Amino acid sequence: MVKEPRESFRKRRPTLFAAARNIAEMFDAHVAVIAFSPTGEAHAFGAPTADSVLRTYLPADWPPTPLPAPGAAVGVETAAEAAARVARMRRELEETKVLVAAEWGRVADACEKIREAQAAAKKDNWWEVDVQALGEEELPVFTKALEMLKTDVQKLLDAMASDRASLQPRGKQ
Repeated sequence: MVKEPRESFRKRRPTLFAAARNIAEMFDAHVAVIAFSPTGEAHAFGAPTADSVLRTYLPADWPPTPLPAPGAAVGVETAAEAAARVARMRRELEETKVLVAAEWGRVADACEKIREAQAAAKKDNWWEVDVQALGEEELPVFTKALEMLKTDVQKLLDAMASDRASLQPRGKQ
């Protein structure tokens, strides 16, 4: 049984592009894959971008078509430029991850101090802590936690009021 070409293309294209992505990531390679469906629709994958790979590795006079009109948006980034841009974005991502980890550490430390203040005051609930017992680092975390608690309680109250209103007969609302 022969599959219809469109169906076969639809199923195999993601595998082709996944393989191209893996090659690009594993070998830090410049990869461009352009596949045309049986209906003539173009599908492309590129790392760093298909356009940058083609501009880098095709002859300078390619494509042999007239240049676009002045002012038209044209991608002129080479693979090296695109790779540098992607590398910069990856560095920024790693820097952001470090900042996020540091912030979570700061919040965890503040939460621990709030729990210690709760235990020292022998309070059942963290929100009953005397704010005078907290330091400058813990107050913003405590304030944010109180705001989140207030929002959660308000949502619960709104849901309960909505449920009560929907249970009342129409004439009594």
